[in-house]
Amino acid sequence: MANISLPVIISNPEFPEKDGDTFGAYGVMPEFGPAPGIVLLHEIFGVTDWVKNTADLFAAQGYCVLAPEIFWRLERNFNADFKIPEQRQRGFEYRGLIDHDKAVADIAATIKYLKSQPKCNGRIGVTGFCTGGTLAFLSAARLNIDAAASYYGTQIHEFITEGQNIRCPMILHAGTRDEHVSLKLLEEIKRSLSPNLNATIYEYDAGHAFAHTERNGLYSAASAKAAHERTFKLFDGLK
Repeated sequence: MANISLPVIISNPEFPEKDGDTFGAYGVMPEFGPAPGIVLLHEIFGVTDWVKNTADLFAAQGYCVLAPEIFWRLERNFNADFKIPEQRQRGFEYRGLIDHDKAVADIAATIKYLKSQPKCNGRIGVTGFCTGGTLAFLSAARLNIDAAASYYGTQIHEFITEGQNIRCPMILHAGTRDEHVSLKLLEEIKRSLSPNLNATIYEYDAGHAFAHTERNGLYSAASAKAAHERTFKLFDGLK
């Protein structure tokens, strides 16, 4: 595979900020194209090495992948170490401060950039983890995309009425032992989404962040493998 020169700079003039309207992203392209474009949305810790490695994993499946900064309005180049309490806490703080409308607009700008790339076939999937999982859900509800996959989105229940607007195939990966999304909330999400045949929820005997290979106490190799296989099968339909 061949990496895009870093950093990728994306412009979103719809919501100009006092320090500009551009933000960075990690990008990686497959060796051969054209291929589907995938927007990969990070957890509360920013575009970390794990996010970059996950983008590489997706690109190895034959996708054009961009992982944009979604906290850039709060702190540019935010990159937190989950093992350091102060940095971890700042990630939780930013999760509460993020403007979801502007974040979705940034995702739309990322999609526009992806579609301009010669190796992209013009079809777009959005995926994300934790906070990124919530934004993947909102992308499916608000944007004209072709598929979406959400991994343990922590705030989906706050936007659950938007699930009726999902028109593309979407899968949601949920851990039944997720300390951030209780079984009660998961049942509410399932009930609300059940009338929408475009949305499918898969449950795993795992906790939060079960796909994060560096989270020794949370990572579940079996659950992550099953979830990724389902996601890749979904996105392979865009080829």
